[in-house]
Amino acid sequence: MSGFVGKPRIGIVGVGWIGYRHAKYCASHAGCELVGISDPGPAASKVGAELGVPSFASAEDLLDNVKPDGVIIATPTQLHLETAGRALERGVGVLIEKPIADTVANARILVELARRYDTPILVGHHRRHNSAVRETRRLLSKGDIGRLLAVNVLWAVKKPDDYFDVSWRREKGAGPVLINLIHEIDLLRHLCGEIETVSAIVSSEGRGNSVEDTVVAMLKFKGGAIGTITASDASPAPWSWDAATGENPLIYQGRENPFRFLGSEGSMEFPDLFIWRYVDQAKPGWLSPISRESRVIQQNEAYIAQLEHFCRVIRREEAPLIDGEDGLRTLVATLSIHDAATTGIPVTIPRG
Repeated sequence: MSGFVGKPRIGIVGVGWIGYRHAKYCASHAGCELVGISDPGPAASKVGAELGVPSFASAEDLLDNVKPDGVIIATPTQLHLETAGRALERGVGVLIEKPIADTVANARILVELARRYDTPILVGHHRRHNSAVRETRRLLSKGDIGRLLAVNVLWAVKKPDDYFDVSWRREKGAGPVLINLIHEIDLLRHLCGEIETVSAIVSSEGRGNSVEDTVVAMLKFKGGAIGTITASDASPAPWSWDAATGENPLIYQGRENPFRFLGSEGSMEFPDLFIWRYVDQAKPGWLSPISRESRVIQQNEAYIAQLEHFCRVIRREEAPLIDGEDGLRTLVATLSIHDAATTGIPVTIPRG
């Protein structure tokens, strides 16, 4: 697929909650054109009529009838390979909602298809496009808090009981590890470097379902830092990305920072970017006064920034911020939490 100048014509595959959000962004953005949507359910025609674009029952019909330059895939994860594969074969760039695929094997097939057809994959780990994430990566990279020693992530919410009325949400594979923590794992890879080993314990004590509701994971990064993640979707708590950033307007915004980075010369809370240092840098120590510095950044809308980046990727102006291989590495690291918890043995993440 060669690049071009102009507005990319974009189709949406899957119009559930997140797919509908993507469709609205595309329809209202001056830098692209929404040309169609597909979904096997009744929502397709309803959303198509609302946004003034044709609707189709299948992704194949969308691809063949409107011939988009790119598609955003927001289907159930197990359909990512089939849907994205059809687009890639036609030279249509894809933005795939996380995770890239349901299995490592299927993710590898997508990576190979992108290579074979010279067509880009952008994986929808949208938080990487957030301005606070970009600034945090810059601060850590330039050693603003010294050498990174450790990072701690606390993610806790209480999903309502009726969330589990859908049977698959009570079964293995539908817990917070793959649905929620994959975001945190991707951010940690992006901010702290590649993960080398993973140890973990999971529990279903909160609800007693087959799927886990609570997890603790310990990570070792290639650069030498270590990290921990404690997560539960069964505990009333304010510590999560959505609660801290207000990204999801339906979730209470508590402004409690769920990430803490510990460096040799300071520490940092994220995403609010509070940096802690001893007042007397010449004589640092626990008996000295410590101060908090606030970094002020202009907050952006990560989904819009991601869409704008996708348009540039389609035009071949930029390489994908997180391509298929990168998304595959995040999937491997995330699934390693389950592997480590099942075996009780630390998992070494393969390189490459």
